[in-house]
Amino acid sequence: MAELTMKQIYTEADTDDPYPLFRRIREADPVYWDPHMGDDGAWMVTGYAEAMSALMDTRLSAKRPHWNPEVLPDGAEPGHRTALAALDGQVVVADPPEHTRLRRHLNRPFLPRPVHDMTDRVAKIARHLIESALSNGTGEFDAMGEYGFTLPATSLGRVLGIPLDQDYIPWMLSLGQLIDDGPVSRERTPKLLGSVHEYLEFFRGQVAQRRDGGYDDLMQTLADAYTDGEFADETELHANLAFLLTAGQISTAHQIGSSLLHLLRRPEIYERLRADPGLVPAVSPELLRYDASVQLTKRRVREPLRLGDHDLRAGDEIYVWIGAANRDPARFPDPDVLDPDRENVTHLSFGRGIHFCLGAQLGKLVHDTALQTFLDRVPHPRLLVDGRVHRSTMPTFRGPYLLPVGYR
Repeated sequence: MAELTMKQIYTEADTDDPYPLFRRIREADPVYWDPHMGDDGAWMVTGYAEAMSALMDTRLSAKRPHWNPEVLPDGAEPGHRTALAALDGQVVVADPPEHTRLRRHLNRPFLPRPVHDMTDRVAKIARHLIESALSNGTGEFDAMGEYGFTLPATSLGRVLGIPLDQDYIPWMLSLGQLIDDGPVSRERTPKLLGSVHEYLEFFRGQVAQRRDGGYDDLMQTLADAYTDGEFADETELHANLAFLLTAGQISTAHQIGSSLLHLLRRPEIYERLRADPGLVPAVSPELLRYDASVQLTKRRVREPLRLGDHDLRAGDEIYVWIGAANRDPARFPDPDVLDPDRENVTHLSFGRGIHFCLGAQLGKLVHDTALQTFLDRVPHPRLLVDGRVHRSTMPTFRGPYLLPVGYR
């Protein structure tokens, strides 16, 4: 009998559908020691209660030790050192007090009032994109390339103040692969670091344009904060701008794609929502629970603690599998059923604790608006997918890259 290991997540079958693997590991132990994962073995957390506990525990660090530029060999390219320092300076891997300082500056446009004020703008963008996709007259379009990726990019791009005609996807995917930190990513680390360095240089140029003020956007606000000494250095500022754009774009786009995929595969739910798109915000938490776009986050133990039935030592690595926790039957009855009437859907898809997703409210607004507009505007849609969906192969991030849809 083959050894049970989360390393299977990197195979094609488990990339397509990781949930049976999550279930087998959770049934073995919701806090499962896997000697094949991490640097020297790691704990796989797949239970809901255990994942919640790990996300809330301040004795766990979000830092990635191997992102320290000092680990690079002598002779490494300077740009690679800058990129690695940038990775280490992102809010997503910062611990207090650095995390507290960074989050204070980054969260302003993501508070309830600014997000609410964006409602009409996001809806207008969504309508324009759908109308443009339908105007080609072919009877089909790619719901990701022409809609799912473009809507969050345009919405968040306007918040940040970045040019909308720039192709950010290759840079975003490079940063995403480094965050995922899987075997394939590690094999390509030098190339990925080079790409991230280009990403940082792009933001360096954008921030430079704001030195004299005059822009009404988040990048101007953060550039002013840097001038006032609120960031450790320029690299930290550029790193967090790159993180905001990447996290907000990729995770929201993948969630839009996954939600559309599951609704189109379930005509009874789709037709119910099409008849009343106003139901989407109430059903949205269940869609996020059922197939989250962010499936994994990692932690390190800073001091000995107990998690589940195990005593963890300082330095132990923890993989918190959010997608698995969201399918834990101890918390969600019939977890493998997409139930639009499920109540009290306290999913972990936006995280918990001090690292709760900065852009959760904006992400949900864009996601829900995307679904409502699609339901309202696309006549008689049908999936044009036979077999496998072309999707992300990174276990951390889950969602389709292509989603061909026909209409009539």
